[in-house]
Amino acid sequence: MSLYEKQYVAIQFERAGLFKLLREQYGCTEVLYPGSSVHITPSFYFPHLVYVDSSETAVNFFADETAVRNHINRHKTYKRSAYVRFIAQDYTTALPLPDGQFDLLLALFAPNMVQTCQKYLKKGGILVTNNFQDEAQTAVANPTLTLVAMVQYRQKRYVLVKDEPDRWLPAPNNSKIKRYLKQTSAGFAYTEAENYFLFKKLGG
Repeated sequence: MSLYEKQYVAIQFERAGLFKLLREQYGCTEVLYPGSSVHITPSFYFPHLVYVDSSETAVNFFADETAVRNHINRHKTYKRSAYVRFIAQDYTTALPLPDGQFDLLLALFAPNMVQTCQKYLKKGGILVTNNFQDEAQTAVANPTLTLVAMVQYRQKRYVLVKDEPDRWLPAPNNSKIKRYLKQTSAGFAYTEAENYFLFKKLGG
């Protein structure tokens, strides 16, 4: 688990509070995470996770299924046993999954997610995107998705915003480069600079 610790825990990039909030607000259990790399934090809060990534790093990490599962079971916040599946594949191609299976789709730092993967969401399911490469604008233009809320990081906690979340949407093709790492006495830490946009699947 040293790679997960280095890439996420050591720089405080787990975003555990985000996943805890999503579970509490929407009761999601089955989650699809394309472009996941080795970010297994969502499995601490959701009992059924399917990770998808074609990178060598992720393939090698998830190859040790016992180590991954044991780590998740030590940190999970629910009673049932964790279900974890890893698909070593480019998520923009057809996945070996049925349409309409998942309660939650995580579209984080992965392009072309909305267009290629929203079909795996069930009706009423939630898509979460941090608008990487204008994914939120793509979701807004999709007639089967509707913007229902936004999550902001305020005073070291994640806060759900339901009042006119669309007014927070950035302009398309925003070229502003965000700074994610800051120097600390212990090295580097991730600076949460994202707004997360939540869309509900209407159908289709």
